[in-house]
Amino acid sequence: MTREVVIGKHIAGLREQADLKQNELAKKLPWSAAVLSRIESGERPLSDDELDILLNGIGTPEALKLKEILTRKWTILPEAALGDPDADLLWAAEMAAQQVHELAERPDVKQFYERRLVRYQDELVAAAARVADKRFRAAFVGTIGVGKSTAICRAENLETSSGKGMPRAVLETGAGGITICEDHVRQGPGYGLIVEPCTDDEIRRYVSDFANFLLHPSQPAEQNLEGDSEAGSPGISREVERALRNMSGLRRRRAEKKADGTVIPAVDEARVLASTVADTKALSVEILARMKLHSRDRRDLWYAPESGKSPLEWLQDSFQRVNNGLHDDFTIPKRIELVIPKAVLGDDSLSVTLIDTQGIDDLAERRDLEQHFDDPHTIVVLCSVFNEAPATAVRQLVTRARDGGVRTLETHAAILALPRPGEALAMKDNGYPVQSAEEGYELKGEEVQLALHRSGLPNLPVAFFNAAEDEPSVLRSFILGRIEAVRGWQRETLREIIQGATTLLANYEKDQAREIMQAAARSLQTWIDNNAKLPASTKRHVHDSLMTTIKSAHPRTVYASIVRDGDWWNLNYAHQLSHGARRIATTIVEPKLKDFKAIATNLLQDEEFADAHGLVQQTVRAVEGGFDGVVRKAQLVGESVYADELRTDSTFWTECGNEWGRGKGYRERINEHNEDWFEQKRSGEADDRVLAAVNESWDEAIASVRQLLTQD
Repeated sequence: MTREVVIGKHIAGLREQADLKQNELAKKLPWSAAVLSRIESGERPLSDDELDILLNGIGTPEALKLKEILTRKWTILPEAALGDPDADLLWAAEMAAQQVHELAERPDVKQFYERRLVRYQDELVAAAARVADKRFRAAFVGTIGVGKSTAICRAENLETSSGKGMPRAVLETGAGGITICEDHVRQGPGYGLIVEPCTDDEIRRYVSDFANFLLHPSQPAEQNLEGDSEAGSPGISREVERALRNMSGLRRRRAEKKADGTVIPAVDEARVLASTVADTKALSVEILARMKLHSRDRRDLWYAPESGKSPLEWLQDSFQRVNNGLHDDFTIPKRIELVIPKAVLGDDSLSVTLIDTQGIDDLAERRDLEQHFDDPHTIVVLCSVFNEAPATAVRQLVTRARDGGVRTLETHAAILALPRPGEALAMKDNGYPVQSAEEGYELKGEEVQLALHRSGLPNLPVAFFNAAEDEPSVLRSFILGRIEAVRGWQRETLREIIQGATTLLANYEKDQAREIMQAAARSLQTWIDNNAKLPASTKRHVHDSLMTTIKSAHPRTVYASIVRDGDWWNLNYAHQLSHGARRIATTIVEPKLKDFKAIATNLLQDEEFADAHGLVQQTVRAVEGGFDGVVRKAQLVGESVYADELRTDSTFWTECGNEWGRGKGYRERINEHNEDWFEQKRSGEADDRVLAAVNESWDEAIASVRQLLTQD
């Protein structure tokens, strides 16, 4: 979109806000309504004088403000979008950045100031980018059947009439095990679906696992001795199996009773086919041939009135067909985007995507879920059924996030309890039934907060939403409130940086301010000299998280990961090792961060050091950034241990693979192999690599803080 088009559209919006029609405004101007129309469409550019005439004609404060906005010259930061509610804040950041840059470029500036000025410019650019980015995501996370899909559709009115009871959600719902992949709801040009497919390799792996299961339908030793009575293929979720059966035409058919009383017995067409094939490879080839993957290359669908259905009915039907492998043009999806033509959550100033994650069926410790905690523009909505809130899986996720060094839980995460009708009214206060659902929510909220307090997370926001009875605005307002909390945190950070830079510029030539900064710097430097060094060792191991997760995983989940050399979405060795490395980094570095911030807080609370507050705050941000960098570096090292060494150790995976079918204690035997690989064969090399990376990254962070404090 050209600048002329953007300005024209903004002028049209200002005219409409002033309640002026084009003809009415044209009468005040030296142009016709036709010329004004061309200006608003961006077809006719305006000179500065013409722009003044036009905006004076509209005459509102917002129109007069536009004149000033359009004269701004942006040289450091990207220009703020017209209409951005944060435009003035971003301009203040731009002005501070320009002045900081100008002073830093002077040849006579002292190195102490130059280092701080350069860092301020970097901070201003990074913080302004976060404020300017209006793209947010709300990731709904919870166990299968908790009601995530229903809540999302209720909030966005993505529902169709069912003819009785509650309306039907556009996202297919049920008692769990319905959604095959992660689903996104976002705004777009119309109603449609955009599908990211699984790769051919992923599909072949699924088919191979399914074929192997058909030929070897049970593993009695594991089922009987591990307490597993469920039928299913390791590595194949019921959603994927359903899609494979539908795509290949190999369905299960139920027994049917005819009018004359005879019964057509049930038949599993996939097992019938398997009985005619000799081995897994041949059966896989036959299933793949029936799926006709070569013709399943479509990636999107868009609503057309010619379908004969309403947009939501069409969207509901299309989603169900793609989700279940019933659409001939689509393969197995890895992600489905539901596109709607209105602003999600009803806020046109934001671009919000609602993410319906795959429900937790076995392990909560999954990469696809935990990655959302690290995204500065994602709200993690942790969903629980009312009576179990906060659910065990929810507590596990937030505890792991905290132990893994996530510092933004209180702003970026929230608990959402999803009560069914009557559950809130069943609450009792000192033995007496509550009088309203609101009172029930209040009591349950106290229980949830107490449970979170025990877990060391007392300040997570908690909300309740009964999809059958509460207004959609309740959930929309809560999510928007959490987004606004994140935006407030981002704005406050930027304001703090602007204020610090402005103060530094003002105090540049003041000897008294310099003396106070020197005193504050000495206090912080003394702590660094005596306390910044990290412990030489830790009792934690990189593989701790992996082994703990395997202990709680379903045996089939472990098996599915082993046969994929540890690379499976539900139990991923690289992810578990990366989390183990993060925990090591957090355990040894976080106490240093807390101690440093305690010293800094004392200085910030002392008015005698007012002129040095900007310096103190800047060093705190530097240490916090250093901590985040240490955690990210440790995570990468943990992942590299798998990628560089463990994944390629074919002997290890073969030995682990041979454990399946040997009866009770399967997970324990796998963990014995894991422990042997890390502690015996590799003699703790992984731990040493992580510790070395943590120390190196922390030393770099401390060195950058020393540079800020050195008064040369």
